[in-house]
Amino acid sequence: MPRRTHASPDRGLPVEDGRQSLALLARPDQTINVVLVALTDGVEVEVYGDGSLRRRVRFIRDTEARKYADRLVTRLARRGFHAAEIA
Repeated sequence: MPRRTHASPDRGLPVEDGRQSLALLARPDQTINVVLVALTDGVEVEVYGDGSLRRRVRFIRDTEARKYADRLVTRLARRGFHAAEIA
């Protein structure tokens, strides 16, 4: 019979190491912020629409996350979004 193992109690939410705003896009009806979040065990791209989290995508490597963010910004530009000032 297989033995049950228990996860350590400190394993919960990943620890955030850093955060960088990659793009801030706007059009008259909406503002979108694309943020790169560095974690201990990977990288996430978070997409915020008008201040609320719309999508979170997880990657193992930083380069893949940045490529995804570039493709997303290009697609949003085709939909009428333009670069806004990052404050």
